[in-house]
Amino acid sequence: MSQITRIPIDSIDRRADCRIPDGDTITNLAESIEAVGLINPIRVRRVGGRYELIAGSHRYAAVDSLDWREIPAVIVDDDDLHAELAMIDENLCRAELSPSDRARQTARRKSIYEELHPETRPTSEGGGGRNNQTRRQVGDDIAERFTANTAAATGQSERKVQRDAERGEKVVAAAHDLVRHSRLDTGRYLDELKRCAPEEQVERVRRDLEARVSRAKRVSSTTGENAALFPRFCKLAEEMTALSNADLIESAGQQRSSLAGWVSTLSDKMDVLWAEVGK
Repeated sequence: MSQITRIPIDSIDRRADCRIPDGDTITNLAESIEAVGLINPIRVRRVGGRYELIAGSHRYAAVDSLDWREIPAVIVDDDDLHAELAMIDENLCRAELSPSDRARQTARRKSIYEELHPETRPTSEGGGGRNNQTRRQVGDDIAERFTANTAAATGQSERKVQRDAERGEKVVAAAHDLVRHSRLDTGRYLDELKRCAPEEQVERVRRDLEARVSRAKRVSSTTGENAALFPRFCKLAEEMTALSNADLIESAGQQRSSLAGWVSTLSDKMDVLWAEVGK
C-alpha cells in the first residue's frame, strides 16, 4: 500500500496539460471535505525540488479554497508517460467529460499505452503482434490489449473505449477544437465527422455550426415551446424504459447499425445530461 504523506499546498504545481477544474465541482468538494475531511489523497511526483500534481486536481483546488496549509498525498516516482497516463485515467473516470474531450483523452491514452507496450500494436502498425504463438509458447509476458486495460482502469466497456479512441484518432485536432462544448459535441456527430477526409473536417464543422446558429435564431423567435419539453422527455423516457432490448434489436433487422448509432448518441447525451443535472 502506498504511503500517504502531508505536503505543503504551496509546494505543488499543476501540470501544463491539466484540465481546468470546474467551479461547481470544487465548491461541492470543499463542502464535503470541510464536513468529513479529505478521503482520497492526491497523487504527486517530485520535479525540480517541488511536487507536480498528477491526479486530484479538483481535490487540490477544493482544499486550497479552504486555506489548508498541507494536503495528504501519495508521492510516486512516475516518469513523464506514466504521470500523464495516471492523469488521463482520472479524467476518463469523470462523468462530465464531453464526447469530444473523452475522445481526445482516450486517443492520447492509446498513444501512450502503445509507446509503453509496443507489442500491443498491430503488426500493420509496426507492433510485435499479440497473436504471435511462438512468443506465447516461450512464456514471454505480453501486456493486455489497450481496450481491455483502459476498460479496467476507467470502468468503461471495451466497445466504448474503442469507439472513443477512433473518434479521437480520426477527427483532426482543429475540428475537435471547434466542436468541443458546442451543440455539435455529441458522439453521433463525431462518428459522422470521422468519415470525412481530414482536410474537409474543419470546414464541415464551421458550416454545421453556422447552420445551428441560424436554426437557433429561428427557434428563439417562437415563444412557449420550451414549456412542453420536460413532459415530452418524461413520456419518451417512459416509452424507452418499457421497451424490450431483444425486441428492439429484432425489430431493427438490417438496420442494426443505425440502431447502434442512435444508442451511442443517447448514451453520450445522457452522460452529459446527468452531469448537468447533478450540478
